[in-house]
Amino acid sequence: MVDQSDPSGPNTPAARPPGLRIGRVRGVPIYLSPLALVFGVLIASLAQNWQRSRLPEASDSHILLLAVITAVGYIGSIVLHEIGHAVTAERFGLRVRAVTVHGFAGFTEHEKEPQTASRQFVVSFSGPLVNGLLGGLCFAVLQGVSTHTSLGAVLWDLGWLNLALFVLNLAPGLPLDGGGVLAAAVWGLTRNRLRGLRAGAYGGFVVAAAIVAYTVLRPANSFSNLYMLALAGFVGFGAYQSLRAADLREKLPELRAGRLIRKTLPAESSVPLAEALRAAQQAGATAIAVVDASGSPRMIMNGASVDALPEHRRPWVGIADVSRTIEPTMILDADLAGEELLDHVRRHQAPEYLVVQDGRPVGVLVLVDLVARLNRNAAARMARK
Repeated sequence: MVDQSDPSGPNTPAARPPGLRIGRVRGVPIYLSPLALVFGVLIASLAQNWQRSRLPEASDSHILLLAVITAVGYIGSIVLHEIGHAVTAERFGLRVRAVTVHGFAGFTEHEKEPQTASRQFVVSFSGPLVNGLLGGLCFAVLQGVSTHTSLGAVLWDLGWLNLALFVLNLAPGLPLDGGGVLAAAVWGLTRNRLRGLRAGAYGGFVVAAAIVAYTVLRPANSFSNLYMLALAGFVGFGAYQSLRAADLREKLPELRAGRLIRKTLPAESSVPLAEALRAAQQAGATAIAVVDASGSPRMIMNGASVDALPEHRRPWVGIADVSRTIEPTMILDADLAGEELLDHVRRHQAPEYLVVQDGRPVGVLVLVDLVARLNRNAAARMARK
């Protein structure tokens, strides 16, 4: 239902899987969260009433079995919906990280965004298309099967459920797929991706408001109304997040590694930490690079390690003891900018990076400074850790 990418800033992978892994498609892990089981139970309880009306002579145990099959088929339809997104995104080289299905919604998370409006349209539309095809297949089979049989009752419900997923997901507002379709259309017409993203976000607010209005005006039904209001909240919050993403994207052009560096003091590994910090303060430097005999940087002082060290111990600890060896992935070109800079930081996270210009070290980029350019609150949370 939701096609996710993260262009706004560094992203730390989750420490634990988002649910039970049920398989892989083209190397992409598919997860089923515990919420899917809860939602499956709710669908099964509703399906019992639907199928009892068409099979009045069936036993309670038989109706329960059909209801469970319907619920499993519904969850399976959402899984296939997200696989549609994932396969399409992978074909466009968007590097899908994972697919997670929560029952009421699914998420396809990929690292990059579609490069063109047409690809954005195809990726967004591919999920609902799967539900449309599944619904059409159910109704096609029903041409030869009575709805008053066990198979017909299940197919009838799954057909309408998939049709509902098709229509709902094409509502023109982010984070729904229809919002992605709208964003792609505006992007294509205006040649401006930001305008498309904002249009999709504002469309999400309109869709959320429409769901609330529909819920208030329709006949009272406690469960249905609660679900619709929860859906409105989900869409509204997703629209807000999309609008924030648009605001952050506006800042991407000004993100350049060479502009974010701190003044850096070179220090030999034998220098005590306290002495290095005193010299840095006098020089107005806020970063320290440990250099070898030739003056080439080999390590970068780790700010978190320094903060964790009591001040009375600093004269007795060498600067190298609180520094991190510079790995190849910790070296950034000063001209690295925008999404390429964020993509590198996402894939190779480190507290600090050495920035070079024409192969010559020019300073240190501290991750929290990069995050602060995008989201000051997130940077403040990082600083408190």
